[in-house]
Amino acid sequence: MGELEDDLHATADSIAADAERLVAVEEEKRVLEPSDPRMIELSTEGERLAGGLVPKTGAETQLAKEAKSS
Repeated sequence: MGELEDDLHATADSIAADAERLVAVEEEKRVLEPSDPRMIELSTEGERLAGGLVPKTGAETQLAKEAKSS
């Protein structure tokens, strides 16, 4: 496996891990009362995770384009 392929797989794994954690965070928030102090912490984590997905998926697209043209 080449470096580009390794990078593509690592990026995909990272995206999947963040998405899984985001689902877990949202499921946990679903059962909390709005006034629960953990709501802010979990909402902040969810926002961070969701915001991190866009640059990672953009990088994944770029890596896939590079892999296709090589």
